[in-house]
Amino acid sequence: MSTQNNSSWPSWLPIRNELEDLKPYGAPQISGVRALNTNENPYELPAQVVAEMLNALPEVLTNLNRYPDRDAVKLRVALAKYINTTSSHEFTAQNIWAANGSNEILQTLMLACGGRGALGFVPSYSVHPLIAKATGTSWTSAERETTFDLDIKKAVNKILESKPGITFVTTPNNPTGTAMPYSDLEELAKVCRQINGLLIVDEAYAEFSNEKSAVNLISQYPNVVVVRTMSKAFAFAGARVGYAVANEALVDAMLVTRLPYHLSSTTQALALVALNNS
Repeated sequence: MSTQNNSSWPSWLPIRNELEDLKPYGAPQISGVRALNTNENPYELPAQVVAEMLNALPEVLTNLNRYPDRDAVKLRVALAKYINTTSSHEFTAQNIWAANGSNEILQTLMLACGGRGALGFVPSYSVHPLIAKATGTSWTSAERETTFDLDIKKAVNKILESKPGITFVTTPNNPTGTAMPYSDLEELAKVCRQINGLLIVDEAYAEFSNEKSAVNLISQYPNVVVVRTMSKAFAFAGARVGYAVANEALVDAMLVTRLPYHLSSTTQALALVALNNS
């Protein structure tokens, strides 16, 4: 999160007080084969997948005068099918919400459930506290160990002390790459449930980890939300597709704060092709 001099905002601009010290987030976009600062997948989509996407576009383009499927049902069905390949629990479309990248998922969650504030363990994904501030969600940072791992006892005590409505954990962690054992995630799920709080597990890099996914916790701990993206493993960053896996009631809560018709027909169609080739 970056700051700038308050005087740089014109006097006529009624920007919210809590946003005065911020400037837009943005990792430098530099041309190159490897973009390590944004962790883009360096591999292009296979030619066969590109061809299938092109074949899917004519029907979409001839119907651009119509709004997209507001609830992205076909896409959510496909995402549930994909998640079920690595889950011990059978998820349905009602357990999935999709949006323009995982950041929009996080924003929707904080708008819906951020009233008691959020807690995160740093260093981690720098956008978490930025979205918190933008949504009026108070933010508390707790330090990781020098190895960038979490001391679970310390983490549990911090959650009990702060009693946040939302606790964030990223695994594998961005930018350190450390992954959390499933047993540790369950300990965090337990303590968050004890204080009637959510545990948001950011699994943007889950496909690159050998650890068991937190989606397996959701049937027992309905306060767990797993947030994922198609940007990394699917080499799909330009399409902007992120999604949440959660209890049906939590998905319903997200529908209250989502924007209508937020996911374009083109995005939904291309994402379906990508998932069908996964």
